[in-house]
Amino acid sequence: MDFIPTTIRGLFDTSIQFKIPVYQRAYSWRIENWSVFLNDLLEQVDRENEYSYGNLLLETIKKDFEYEVIDGQQRLTTLVIFMRSLYNVLVEKNASEEQLVDIEEFFKKKNRNRLCPVDNDKNCFESIIINNNSYPTDSSSQECIYKAKEYFSKELSKKDIDILIKIKDIILDSKVNRLELQGKKESALMFELQNNRGKDLTNMEKLKSYFMYQMYVNSPAEDTDTNVETISNYFKEIYKNVYEIKGVDEDSILIYHCYAYLNVSYNYRNLDDIKKEFALSGNKIKWINDFSRELATTFTNLKKLQKNNSEYYKKLYKVRGTESLPVFIYPFLIKGYKYLGQDSKNLNKLFHILEILAFRYQLMSSRADIRSRLSESLRSFCGDVEKLKVSIQNKLNDSWYWGDARTKDVLSGWMYENPALHYILWEYEEYIQKKGYKIGTIEIENEQIEHISPRKPTDGTPLETGYEVDENNNYSEEFINKYLNCIGNLMLISGSHNASIGNKPFSVKLDSYKKNPLLNQQAEIKEFLKDNEEVWKQDNIEKRLKSILSFALKRWSFDSVD
Repeated sequence: MDFIPTTIRGLFDTSIQFKIPVYQRAYSWRIENWSVFLNDLLEQVDRENEYSYGNLLLETIKKDFEYEVIDGQQRLTTLVIFMRSLYNVLVEKNASEEQLVDIEEFFKKKNRNRLCPVDNDKNCFESIIINNNSYPTDSSSQECIYKAKEYFSKELSKKDIDILIKIKDIILDSKVNRLELQGKKESALMFELQNNRGKDLTNMEKLKSYFMYQMYVNSPAEDTDTNVETISNYFKEIYKNVYEIKGVDEDSILIYHCYAYLNVSYNYRNLDDIKKEFALSGNKIKWINDFSRELATTFTNLKKLQKNNSEYYKKLYKVRGTESLPVFIYPFLIKGYKYLGQDSKNLNKLFHILEILAFRYQLMSSRADIRSRLSESLRSFCGDVEKLKVSIQNKLNDSWYWGDARTKDVLSGWMYENPALHYILWEYEEYIQKKGYKIGTIEIENEQIEHISPRKPTDGTPLETGYEVDENNNYSEEFINKYLNCIGNLMLISGSHNASIGNKPFSVKLDSYKKNPLLNQQAEIKEFLKDNEEVWKQDNIEKRLKSILSFALKRWSFDSVD
């Protein structure tokens, strides 16, 4: 290792190009980091002692020409972004060419970009920072690059040009230690030292550091470089894919992978559980290689999965209406895609099983631990979808919380504000459209839940409402507890439609349903009326409840999976 004390000016006077290797995480600093960076510089303006930038840990690719940044990449990236912002503000304040020329060294030299971020962000960084242009950001790291430039530009524009020049000189004269490592051996050692300095690293970075260090420790001398390079390449593959996976971060995927493959299954808690299994392994080189290869495969498969167009895979995300899934679903997907990636029929069958599982979990909103009930099913799953279905069904029925009987009880009771309500009604809509007309993909502006019998039967005026009310236009206690908020009395509707009908008489509501049947469930209301009576009472609600309940119990039964 070469230790070279220098300054920021001396560092950028060279022709060195700094590259962020793909196995490093992308730029992630945010406003709390930027403000500390800037405030440190502002505090230094009135001090006489020199400012220290700290250490920059580099792996030598070509001496004095090209280096990969092992430690310090967040600070180095922020520095270059800051200098771009400073340059722009000085130009706006009519700084001289002499005052600007030494800042230009931070962007390009001899037509080479001074800093190259991870591959996914290269074009964005080059456009926004190096070339000072715009770019359509499409990831969190790219958004951080854009916002950092925006933040520094805004804050620096508030300062006088004399202060800005002082800040520039403070940066250029800052001390920095350049630690140059030769090859993967030294890098592996420094990775583990870096991991023990209390830095805010992701668990994925800590695992990468630990594995590379263990490869160094356990490899024969002649195989060390090759073995460390192999692990490095697996993590390169992981970080190529991580930016394209939506709704879940790298550390969460690591957790789900450990749920799927470690002996502790859903009892996995932290990296120590990985280290324990590693310590018990016979061939430690093989164990790390196998684990890293499987982990890289998991990231690759999850990226592929998110492009899957299977009907039930799409519905999995609709259950909660978010980009992410319940944590206990991911391990089944990870193992399922490994065993069934080319078997579209059984893969869709797996998605169907998991969609039912996710739906029941969403419907019950129970605090009971579902993961402990699923551990055995997950551990034994090696691609046999039928066996998995029977196993999950039995486990849920044995635990009662998410079983068939409780599913029926919950669907039959108070459903207003249930987290699964919107999904149920959308699925019911799809079902009844298949029985009649179909109007294709539907979107409702300001989607709301309509109480057909309104929560308040009238606005206080003594009119005939057509609802289950007494002579004072009030509901009975039984009606409120049993019928008012059951699914038979609840319907999807647009916000504007809902506001226009409020608690008007049922005849008025019914007329609006007929005139504006955006959804078939609105047009269907007339089918639950007796002899076209314009009333909506207990009997009508029970009839509609029976219809939706019959649909739902079949739709989310494991017996429906074939």
